[in-house]
Amino acid sequence: MPVPLNVRTVRDAIFQADGHSTGEGESSTLLLGRWFHEIFADLLGPSIKDDLLAMLADAETGREAWQAAMVSHVYREKVAARLAEHQAALQGDAQAVLSFWRAVREMCAWVTELLWTAKEAGAAVVVETLFSSEHGIDFELREPGWTNAVRLTGVADLVCRLPGVAPWCVVEFKVGKTSPAADLGQASLYHMMVAEVNDQSTLALVSFEPERRERLFSTEELRGAQGKLKELIGRLAGVLPEQRRAPSRPPNGEHGVLGRRLVEAFREYGVVLQPDGEPAAGPTFIRHPFLLGRGVKFDAVVKHAENVGLRLQLDKTPVVGKEGGRVVVDLRREPREIVTFTQIRSQLPSHGKHGGCSRIPIGVDLNGKLRMADLNEPHNAHLLVAGTTGSGKSEWLRTVIAGLLATNSPETLRLLLIDPKRNAFTWLNGSPFLIEPLVFPDEQPATEVFRRLVEIMEERYRTFGTTKADTLNDHNRQAAESLPRIVCICDEYADLLLRDRKQRKELEEQISRLGAKARAAGIHLILATQQPSREIIKGVLDTNIPARVGLMMTKVIESRMLLGASGAEHLLGKGDLMFKDIGDPVRLQGAYLSDAEREGVVATRDLTGAPAFC
Repeated sequence: MPVPLNVRTVRDAIFQADGHSTGEGESSTLLLGRWFHEIFADLLGPSIKDDLLAMLADAETGREAWQAAMVSHVYREKVAARLAEHQAALQGDAQAVLSFWRAVREMCAWVTELLWTAKEAGAAVVVETLFSSEHGIDFELREPGWTNAVRLTGVADLVCRLPGVAPWCVVEFKVGKTSPAADLGQASLYHMMVAEVNDQSTLALVSFEPERRERLFSTEELRGAQGKLKELIGRLAGVLPEQRRAPSRPPNGEHGVLGRRLVEAFREYGVVLQPDGEPAAGPTFIRHPFLLGRGVKFDAVVKHAENVGLRLQLDKTPVVGKEGGRVVVDLRREPREIVTFTQIRSQLPSHGKHGGCSRIPIGVDLNGKLRMADLNEPHNAHLLVAGTTGSGKSEWLRTVIAGLLATNSPETLRLLLIDPKRNAFTWLNGSPFLIEPLVFPDEQPATEVFRRLVEIMEERYRTFGTTKADTLNDHNRQAAESLPRIVCICDEYADLLLRDRKQRKELEEQISRLGAKARAAGIHLILATQQPSREIIKGVLDTNIPARVGLMMTKVIESRMLLGASGAEHLLGKGDLMFKDIGDPVRLQGAYLSDAEREGVVATRDLTGAPAFC
């Protein structure tokens, strides 16, 4: 049976690999993007709608008059009602709404140009639609050497044209900016799909960002990019031979040259380094190992790293760390490789007999090996996670949840999810793994939630007294009825602390009790924040939550506050992270969880209650 793969997963991976946002992160942007395509489809479905034709017929002759009439019609008939209905959901997103309306106006101008051109050419005003939001994609891709075929499914961007007037056009609405490389990859994806049903030599990509941007791709460009695209699809689907090998491309001669240039640049600042082995390539960065020269201190390497980066015209400051008694200098890898949840899934542990699985995925190392943290261990019992916007913090939390769901059943695991932003965990609404519905602090005080956790903890210790057990695992081995592990995950923890002084004091008291005693009771905390400041971290969190995950930060003081070391301020975002529990921080790459993979993780389990991926 072919491996299913969602088209959106491929599109997102194309942009992730090029280091650019898809522009589809927030729920409000997703809503506006859906509206954009719905409005376009309403205007130019299989044929021009009667009301639009009538409107254009009544308009004054002239392209500008047509465009003005089109904009007025679209706002009155398509936009105003949607904005009124969803006013509450869009409150606070004025910039996104403004970008959407500017994109709609640009789209109206573009449609007017197409229709006017067709009118002047005497062509029938009919739009031929290949793919749309109403007609999904479903086609199979097979390549020599793959271990299986891949079935691409999902909803495409709109692909249409005016017959005899223009090439096939991929029409999309984006808020995030793209790049020529990402555009080519996306166009190549759609060209493969177009070729399945219609032999077309060229393809145009029309993006509204919100300004209109058009690019025409030739057959040579598109087919030249399909090799990398098929490799990406194969990797995402897990059908490449030796899929577990990482990195897929070893360091090349250029990396060795860059290592020698690093030595020369550091020497200019009086820092003598001696290469100690070949560079190693991970999915995100190239690691260069060195020995310190006589009299050179590690702090001197850290101090001059930024100047060396500027000296070598690097677009990102090198990250300096320690590994096995050596100094290591990490440089950005171009292009970076995306690590997907599918790739790490085979490294997840099997479903435990007693108490399920207590290990969570952190990220992969330079060798592609998955580093995990065992919640049963005192130094990993609770985690504090920090990272700025774009660091991949929320995505990392979702991957942790996916790892737990994939290795547990609702009988062995329950989740308590606190979501101040209201959009981090909505994909788990109604899940049997939830101990209670998603918690939104605006509706339900977080202090009540943590108070209940403390009560559950104390009740469990009373229960353990009947079985003479010290821990959850001991109890489950002896008791007739097992108790599930409880993992409480809170996004934007700082938002809870900064609301009210009295609430903060109560919250910190509860966190302190849970941090000190909850591990043995099988209750664990994973708290995330964008602000790893002294006000947030010092005190209760610093004392009771030993394990730290640091994603990209804005200031060196934030990195030092969270990890006790600099470096996180130079991370590359999108899941590039440092993990610290015992010893120095370790740099890893978090896995990317696509929408299709989310659906696979939360899919219905079999009658035995065993996880779908075990």
